[in-house]
Amino acid sequence: MFKTDDYWEEEFKEIKEQKLNSIYFEDCIFINCDFANSYIQNCKFSDCKFISCDLSLSKLKSCVFNDVCFEKSKLIGISWSSCDEPFNVKFDNCNISQNSFHLLDLRKMKFINSIIKDSGFEQCNLQEAIFDNCDLEFSDFYNNNLKKANFETSRNYLINPQINDIEKAIFSLPEALSFLKLLPIVIK
Repeated sequence: MFKTDDYWEEEFKEIKEQKLNSIYFEDCIFINCDFANSYIQNCKFSDCKFISCDLSLSKLKSCVFNDVCFEKSKLIGISWSSCDEPFNVKFDNCNISQNSFHLLDLRKMKFINSIIKDSGFEQCNLQEAIFDNCDLEFSDFYNNNLKKANFETSRNYLINPQINDIEKAIFSLPEALSFLKLLPIVIK
């Protein structure tokens, strides 16, 4: 499908691709594209938008995602940890379950109306990140900077304040009661 290594301001609809290597996309829109189980290496996506796409189980290596928005997309089982910086992504109405965000700088990242089940956030900078109306069931937060992060409208999170910096992070009741589960106490 992709015959050159540079694309600007193009729209791609309903394409299916299994391998992308060393391609630069700027200000492109992908609609109903299937990249599931793809191998994506050395690609750069800048100011791009993915709408109703499937990237589940894709293998990413040395890719850049700069000002990229995923909307109504399925991104299950992806490890973003091998991506290069800058890494600036917004997820809106996506399923990003079973994802790994290890050692990434996710400052001010926006997760909106998304399912983020069984995902791992380890040693990330999530300062001022927004989790707006997200389901975080079984997701693991380990040794993260969560200063001023906003979880006010999200649910099913279990964040240990002893191993995460949650200074001035925003939570709401009743979900904030999840902190009590981590204490060595009995509540009757």
